Amino acid sequence: MRGAAALGIILVHVWMFAPDTGLAAPGSLSDGLMGQLRLGMPMFFVLSGYLIFRPFAAAAIEGRRLPRIGVYALRRVARVGPAYWVAILLTAAVLASIDSGYAQPASVLPSFLLFLQVYDPAAMGTLNPPTWTVAVEASFYLLVPVFAILVAALTARLPDPRHRRAVLAVACGGLLVTGAVVLGQAALNGWGVDVRHTLPARLASFGAGMLVAVLAHGRRASPRGTIVLATVGTALVVMEAGWLVLDVGPATMHQALVDTPASVGFALLIAAVATGRLPGSVVFERGPLQWYGTLSYGVYLVHFPVIYVLRSIDRFPAQPAVAILLVLTISTVLAVVSWHLIEKPAIAWARRRTPSRTPARRPTLAGASGD
Repeated sequence: MRGAAALGIILVHVWMFAPDTGLAAPGSLSDGLMGQLRLGMPMFFVLSGYLIFRPFAAAAIEGRRLPRIGVYALRRVARVGPAYWVAILLTAAVLASIDSGYAQPASVLPSFLLFLQVYDPAAMGTLNPPTWTVAVEASFYLLVPVFAILVAALTARLPDPRHRRAVLAVACGGLLVTGAVVLGQAALNGWGVDVRHTLPARLASFGAGMLVAVLAHGRRASPRGTIVLATVGTALVVMEAGWLVLDVGPATMHQALVDTPASVGFALLIAAVATGRLPGSVVFERGPLQWYGTLSYGVYLVHFPVIYVLRSIDRFPAQPAVAILLVLTISTVLAVVSWHLIEKPAIAWARRRTPSRTPARRPTLAGASGD
């Protein structure tokens, strides 16, 4: 799923720079459909909500001690930090060296390196614009242990796991609703990215994933139940994309519900995978998409700088299909280098210094251990 989301994000970002003619003409059906690939962004957040909160949810439901915060922090930093910092510094250096119009002064680098670009007007939307989502992820990583400790304090004296699960579910549902309200109000009132690109406005996506981590723990769905979850989830994602492409319903509805139906839909899809086995799931478990899921973080970090460099040296193709193929190829090669030289060694280093106290359970999602 992460691999599919990464591909969708690359497609929509390359499409943004395509000439406003032919298939890319503004207002055309193809342009509208390509634009909805942006939903890969809330999918990333829902996946993170599920994967990151899952061990905390399991411990709270079972009445065990929460995961060690030091271990959690070191592994999060090792997974996200090194590749990100290298990508930011190399992007700044390369753009400056070719005298690109996209180059930025060194004064913005501290904001990027500290994951604070979403709070710095001079940095927001510059250098490597999609990394605002990495900054939001970093904020979420800080929230998770604090949230888990607070909720665990409420559930510690409850003897029944069902009651502990219920309290956790209500708390995660509260995050979902809060995020939906904040993002909806931001859209309705025309608030800028200084609100929309921060954690409070994205809590619906993270909260939906966290809610799945709570409700799916220790449960298995029947084959029919798994299909129902996946069908309803897919319908919600398609519904949100469809009403925007076809301009169905009032604009205020679109704004008030922005990204929330899709986030819930992705959460249901994850629930289907976490509690059962979908027909055709082998497509995700093996092959190109599973491999691309491994590379997805690196691809995400480098694809926009690749676009900037190609445009700066006048090598960005005018044909959308050729541009997509070129950016995808270069970004994939760079992501392979990032994975083998930076990400994989950093993950291994952190694991050697933070051994697990108990044997790991079977990963619920393919590739989850690398997240």
